Amino acid sequence: MHHLLIVDDEPDVVDVFSYYFESIGYRVTVAKNAGAALQADAADPADLVITDLSMPGMDGREMALRLHQRRPRLPIIMMTGFAGEELLVHGPISLFVKPVGLAALGERVEEMLASGPQG
Repeated sequence: MHHLLIVDDEPDVVDVFSYYFESIGYRVTVAKNAGAALQADAADPADLVITDLSMPGMDGREMALRLHQRRPRLPIIMMTGFAGEELLVHGPISLFVKPVGLAALGERVEEMLASGPQG
């Protein structure tokens, strides 16, 4: 069973995403900010991270850089409300513009997990 880490400061988003991915067979850990996500991943490494790009404190971009310092091939899906956002992050990254469709997000998760080893 693949392990997903979902990071967002909006509780409703975390609730919907975690319910959806658990219902289709993933193990899910949630974090409400980037600092908590880094701690959660250190304690129980995720196979893939889904995160909001814009969060108070450390944003999703900085969190992705820190995660990729530890595990350069960790797949990360970032979500943003701004279509023109540039990531400038190296590694396996996908960008979704909000609102994010669950089916499309689920397909991308499967594709990224199937594309090779994580970590």
